[in-house]
Amino acid sequence: MRDSVEVSVIYFRSAYTPSDFPTPAHYATRFLLERSVAIKCPSLALQLAGGKKVQEVLGRAGMLEKFLADSARYSQVFSREEIQELRDSFMDMWGLDVGEDMFLPDIQAIKVGNENFGTRKAREEARYLVLKPQREGGGNNIYKEDIPAFLDNLPPQDREAWIAMQLIVTPAGVGNYLTRAGSASESSEIQTPFKTYTISELGIFGWSLFGNDGGDSTVREETVGWLVRTKGTEANEGGVATGFSVLDSILLVD
Repeated sequence: MRDSVEVSVIYFRSAYTPSDFPTPAHYATRFLLERSVAIKCPSLALQLAGGKKVQEVLGRAGMLEKFLADSARYSQVFSREEIQELRDSFMDMWGLDVGEDMFLPDIQAIKVGNENFGTRKAREEARYLVLKPQREGGGNNIYKEDIPAFLDNLPPQDREAWIAMQLIVTPAGVGNYLTRAGSASESSEIQTPFKTYTISELGIFGWSLFGNDGGDSTVREETVGWLVRTKGTEANEGGVATGFSVLDSILLVD
């Protein structure tokens, strides 16, 4: 068609939660976009790969070897020591729907009442955990002391959509000054910094381009930058836009 416009890149600012698909027409639109030759950011496969349940599976015994040590499928493989070093950087996580056999393969899974092992373990270790659903963005997680009451009201059929993850234990007693939007006094437009104990998170930006249609699957990727977010230790969430954390910079010390 003379008036047609070719779309080269599709960036998904939404389509990460069930509420983004209220009608069958929304699913049909996503299907149309996925079938197109436009570059998707992210594609459906990548969106699913970043899901919490996939992270849970990757943490299971033997899974990293399946992707990082298979010389028959991949040109670059990693040694046993390198894979173990990577695995050691993971926090323990499990699905609320799993049984003892996932942790102790030699025994038969036992269900106590209406709860299986994964849910009971999350209840018993709640103060060290965060519960995460298959969602993106802040405001969806359940932390520490809020977990038992949440589990009391979570229908059994919904447990398979959640994972429990051990919280990262950060260095204690690290303080800094934070300046947040809206912290200016009434008599001055200057933002007032305040001192508190803090936690920082370093994120790495990168891009990756590859084919997923059975043709050219050569991967091209590059690291392009980084971002540091810092928040007070009293906050569970960490979003900048939601006001829990602030943008920061780093100083590397040898």
